[in-house]
Amino acid sequence: MNFTAEHEQEEAADEAPHVVVAPGEDDSPLIGLVGDLNEAASQNLAMALLAFNGGKILATSEDLEDDSDIEFFISSGGGSVNDMFAVYDLLMLVKNNRDVATFGYGKIYSAAVVLLAAGTKGKRYMSKHARLMIHHCSTNAAGSHLDIKCGFEELQQLEGMMVKAIADNSKLSVKKLYKLISNNTDVFFSAEEALEMGIVDKII
Repeated sequence: MNFTAEHEQEEAADEAPHVVVAPGEDDSPLIGLVGDLNEAASQNLAMALLAFNGGKILATSEDLEDDSDIEFFISSGGGSVNDMFAVYDLLMLVKNNRDVATFGYGKIYSAAVVLLAAGTKGKRYMSKHARLMIHHCSTNAAGSHLDIKCGFEELQQLEGMMVKAIADNSKLSVKKLYKLISNNTDVFFSAEEALEMGIVDKII
């Protein structure tokens, strides 16, 4: 889970993440994340989810004009854990009122794994040749030794939150997840393995 506390990336247009918000062919809400999950991408996704939730944080089903499934397409190398949770928390709220179908294709790495797994159970999909990857949190912390110590403690908290979020939305336990990343290296999985782990429900 390369859930970096501060994720830096190039500003070049060809490397910028793309967020798609549009109605699908059947007028169902469609959102997509392509590229790294940074602050701009997460805010766009969060606001789209809020709009699909009747424009309210604590909306009820009566507030919604449309209760069709939200389709969330993901192909991302991951990014900031804080930015990921900005999307994750709203996604979980929206799921109280309508289903969110997630579809992972290409690469689903790092923080993107959490968003893929957070879809409505039974409606989480992955393309046949997509690859999934998890690993430890990392940071580019700098400053005094006290700053670094504080940053390390925060990183441990963030990693614990990330691991629990995956465990809550899969067949994997927290202990099993920590074992998978215990060698401090990237761990890659096929669509079939993601299905077996309960991160997705169907390969298409």
